[in-house]
Amino acid sequence: MNVELFISKSRVPYIIEALGADRVVVDEHKGDQDLIKFELDGPLDLLHMFHAGIQFGSDSMAKALIR
Repeated sequence: MNVELFISKSRVPYIIEALGADRVVVDEHKGDQDLIKFELDGPLDLLHMFHAGIQFGSDSMAKALIR
């Protein structure tokens, strides 16, 4: 299944790391968002996306708490 998502630019590197740079296509979009496209191969891809979101949130909170 082909997936297209509008994601904030700050989250894109986490998704690329989780799924692999060879699987994710990133297109510039307006404002603070990019359009990412990838092929969903199975349920593990959804788990990887979930973990990418958790990692982003964890890193964001760590930066906020360190200040």
